[in-house]
Amino acid sequence: MGANEVHVNDIAEFIEAVSRLKRNWFSKEPNWGPWFRGHAQADWKLTPKLYRRGPTRRRLRDIEDEIRQEFIIRAPGLIGLTEEKPQNAWEWYFIMQHSGAPTRLLDWTEGALVALYFAVRDSDGTKDASVWALEPWKLNERFLKEPEVLAPGASAVILDSDAARYGPWLPHIYVREAELPDSPIAVYPSHIGRRVSTQRSCFTVHGSDVEGLDRLVCEGWPFLVNVIVSSSAVQTLVEQLALFGVDELSIFPDIDGLGRLLSTTLKTEPDEN
Repeated sequence: MGANEVHVNDIAEFIEAVSRLKRNWFSKEPNWGPWFRGHAQADWKLTPKLYRRGPTRRRLRDIEDEIRQEFIIRAPGLIGLTEEKPQNAWEWYFIMQHSGAPTRLLDWTEGALVALYFAVRDSDGTKDASVWALEPWKLNERFLKEPEVLAPGASAVILDSDAARYGPWLPHIYVREAELPDSPIAVYPSHIGRRVSTQRSCFTVHGSDVEGLDRLVCEGWPFLVNVIVSSSAVQTLVEQLALFGVDELSIFPDIDGLGRLLSTTLKTEPDEN
C-alpha cells in the first residue's frame, strides 16, 4: 500500500475513509471538505483530456486555442433556450468540459458518493476502481501562494485583483506570448448549468505540465489521496448507491439520465424462471 493510498471493501469503509480525511484536513473548518474524483480503474492518471493524446508537432496551446474558438463560435445555436448563456471565458471553458470537449480541466465534486458512483458505474469489476481525494486549498496555497479557492468566472462577486491571479491559467485565445504556468490549481465554476450544480462540480485546471497532479502523488504530497475500491465490491456498491438514491437520474437530472436509468434497470431485471 502506498503512502497516498487507502483501500476499502464496502461503502461503510469508504465513508469512514473519506470522513477521516475531512477530519484530518479540515479540523478547524467544519464547513469545508475535500474534493473527490472517481476513476473506473485505480491506475488511471490524473490527466485532463487535452493532454491524453500522443506527442504532436504543434503546440498544444495552439490546438487548444483553435478548439476554444470553434466551440465558442458554434455552440450558441446549440444551447437550449432555457439555459443561461456563458458570460465570459471561464464560463465557456466550463461548458466545454461538461460538453465533452478537450480541455485542461479535470472534473471533481464536493460529494464523496457522487465520485464513488462515477468510479463504479463504468467498472466491469475486473480491476480495482478508485476515488481520488484532494485538499484544494492546500493545492492553491502551494501554487497560487494563497490558501483560497475562488470562482474566477464570477466577476460580479469577486474582485478583479482576485480574478487576475487565476488569469494565467486561461489566457486569451491566440495571445502567443502568454505562457501557461507549469502547475495545476483548483477553481470553482460559476453554476451556469444544471449538471454543474447537481453534481456539486468543481475543477482543477492544469498548467503546461501534463503530469502536474501525478507529480504530487509521486512525491508523496499528503493532500492528494487515492481511495482504492476493491474490484470485488464494485457491483455491491452500485446496488447500495442506488438504495441511497445515487443513480443516473440523480446525477444527470435530464431526459438522457432517465433513459440511462431505465436501460440500467432493464439490464438488471432477472430472467423468468
